[in-house]
Amino acid sequence: MIYYLLLPVFSLLLLTIQITVFDILFFGKAGLEISLILVVYAGFHLSLARGGILSFVLGFFLDCITGVMPGFFVFNYMLIFLISKAVSLKVYGGGIIFTAGFTFICALLGKLLIALMYEVLYGISVFYDVLNVSFLQAVVTGVSAPAFFALFYRLEGLLNVWESRSPDQL
Repeated sequence: MIYYLLLPVFSLLLLTIQITVFDILFFGKAGLEISLILVVYAGFHLSLARGGILSFVLGFFLDCITGVMPGFFVFNYMLIFLISKAVSLKVYGGGIIFTAGFTFICALLGKLLIALMYEVLYGISVFYDVLNVSFLQAVVTGVSAPAFFALFYRLEGLLNVWESRSPDQL
C-alpha cells in the first residue's frame, strides 16, 4: 500500500533530478536517463502490476514535463517495460554486461521511437541527430545501468522491509 502512495512523489522527484541536475552536469549533451533505467529494472525485478504502474506513472509525468506529444512517453515506457518483462522470463538478467547492453538497446529503441514520431507526425527527419547525440546518451545510460540496478535493488529491499512491518511495530 505504501508503494502506491509514495510512487507519484518519488517518480516526480526522480524526473526532476533527471531533467535538471543531470542536464546541468552533462551540459545537455549526454543526459542520464534514470527513469528509463528504472523502467528496465521494473521489467526484470518487479511484478507485472507494480512495474506496469511504475512505468505508466513515470511516462505520464515525463509527458507532463516535456509535452512533446501527449501519451508518447507512456507508450514508450510501457513498451520498454513489456519488452523487459518478456526478456526477463527467458533470460537471467543479473549480469553486469547483459544489464548494460540491454539498457543500451532499450535507450536506443526509445530514441528511435522519438525520431520516428517526428518523421511521421511532423515530417521532420531527425535520424541523423538521433545517431549523433542520442547514441552518446544511450552509452551513458547503458554504462551506468548496473550501478543503478544495485541501488534500486537495495531501495526495493528497504521498501519491502518497511511494508512488511505491522502497524503496531511502527
